[in-house]
Amino acid sequence: MSAMFENQEPVTGPITLYEAIARAVKYNLDHRLKMMEDALAKKQLDLVRYDQLPELTAQAGYYSRDNFSGGTSISLLTGDVSLEPSTSQEKQITDVSGVLVWNVLDFGVSYVRAQQQSKEVLITEERRRKVVQNIVQDVRYAYWRAVSAQHLLDNMDDLLNRTYAALKDSRQLESLRLQAPIQSLSYQKALLEIIQDMWFYRRDLATAKTELAALMNLKPGIPYTVVDPSGDEPLPSPDRFGSLDTLEQRALLNRPELMEERYQEQISTLEVKKAMIEMLPGLEFNVGSLYNSNFLLFENSWTEAGASISWNLFQIFSGPANKRVAETQVELDKARRLALSMAVITQVHLAHQRYQIALSDFEVTQDLVSVEERIQKHVEAEQKAAVENELAVIQSMASSLVARMQNDLGYAEVQNSIGRILNSVGVDPLPGVSIDQDVSTLAAIIEQQLTRKSL
Repeated sequence: MSAMFENQEPVTGPITLYEAIARAVKYNLDHRLKMMEDALAKKQLDLVRYDQLPELTAQAGYYSRDNFSGGTSISLLTGDVSLEPSTSQEKQITDVSGVLVWNVLDFGVSYVRAQQQSKEVLITEERRRKVVQNIVQDVRYAYWRAVSAQHLLDNMDDLLNRTYAALKDSRQLESLRLQAPIQSLSYQKALLEIIQDMWFYRRDLATAKTELAALMNLKPGIPYTVVDPSGDEPLPSPDRFGSLDTLEQRALLNRPELMEERYQEQISTLEVKKAMIEMLPGLEFNVGSLYNSNFLLFENSWTEAGASISWNLFQIFSGPANKRVAETQVELDKARRLALSMAVITQVHLAHQRYQIALSDFEVTQDLVSVEERIQKHVEAEQKAAVENELAVIQSMASSLVARMQNDLGYAEVQNSIGRILNSVGVDPLPGVSIDQDVSTLAAIIEQQLTRKSL
């Protein structure tokens, strides 16, 4: 439990939208996981680069036997012994060597693998960017739902308390037989339906702040409030993001999924190159310094160098097949990128359409709230002491409250539609910015990035 929430800046006041995004980007555990995967890929790249270095082998050994190693020789012409038995080796020998070996073929293959791993590093970075963009969109929607909850939950509770009180009074009147049974039951049914509706709407709003807290990685149960800037911000203009052609071009350039597919295609292209290199003969160079303690040797230390060439002849048959497989993979990557590009363009159009629809729906809910509030004022003004009028007042309050909730959620949907557009074109809230800064600095950078006029 302590590991999940350690080293986090405490919440010291109401949280703004951009502070919520900054906290989510900085502390969200899913983002932390992607950052660790990115760091691991970079370390693996460093490891692969070492494969390009020559092989340097240091060796030392000790040799001992209980008698001398020796021999004689015979003439190949007569078969007679031509030398008496002799030796050129001591009983105990120590030898030391250091040999540097460099294989040109292995170097070429390792170089291509290093290039592929560098693309893998870029892929993990794009996946991290996508996680950040999804977090930003989720935080934006959860934030505005939390604002709505902060607006309405207290009013809902007041209305529920008033409705429960009216229900209690009606049941007392029914038990005292001061009203006709059918009249009391109809009245109670109407009140229970209002209670049921309020609990339905309350359930939808009550989880909003918990969801936002989870995105910011705040410990569940910690109380906090959110800033409501909706009254200070003008209604977004439909043409804020420019033409659809501009949005399409930005999406094709910026979307992390498309960038990942580009890098994957480059990896496959390098695989073709690697398959071609592996069909070549291997050229190996070696140079070394050696020492032997045997005093019978004319020279006890020397330097040697050599070169050799080798060729796996089976690569003549398997190499072309590997090359064809790699080329097919390149074509597959191209086809997948084109299919994904089509999906991305479709998402841009859908996000833009939902944005227009959300704006129109929000304008209607604004008018509805105004009408419901005026109706409620008239009903309250006409209320008399008779208990029958209490139902009309409660119904009017419930209708007004529902309209306000729909208005708030409509505005949240407008903001969510903005987030969808930003996400669909791949806007990066922290381009090249380290998250090791404090929350307020990150919030200022994110606000500047997400509120600029040009995407």
